[in-house]
Amino acid sequence: MMQETRYSPHIVYILRVLVGFQMVIGLAGGLIMVFDPTGKTLNLPGIFLLGTPFDDYLIPGLFLSLCVGLLPLLALLGLLGARWKWPELLNVYKRFHWGWSYTLYSAIVLILWMDIQVFFIGYWHVAQTVNALMGVLILVITLMPQVADHYRKEETDG
Repeated sequence: MMQETRYSPHIVYILRVLVGFQMVIGLAGGLIMVFDPTGKTLNLPGIFLLGTPFDDYLIPGLFLSLCVGLLPLLALLGLLGARWKWPELLNVYKRFHWGWSYTLYSAIVLILWMDIQVFFIGYWHVAQTVNALMGVLILVITLMPQVADHYRKEETDG
């Protein structure tokens, strides 16, 4: 389908909002860590880095910016109908628009990010639960039949 018709299932709009929210949170948190690797701006104590391979928050901030911020931005642009060819290179679900696939990737990365964070630093803030649940919600909504059908390519789309 993936052509913007007059009707899109309401759940598609909810998915777009959730992915947009993930993008904003990922970019904001990540960029703050990049520009202040001490973590003081976000009230992140240095003790969280004990047991991790990192001396400061620069690398986690870069990962957060790229994988939890820019990846959802790319996914959102795809969900909104961008017809670029280059994202197809990493689209493992060729029957679907790449924006749908990248949304799956974004959800999985967010869930893994939260799991790894809790493994290394433990549970310390409700935001971890909210982000993990948002990842699960994005994953579930993306896999809903009406959403998948909306982003399924027409036979002529290739």
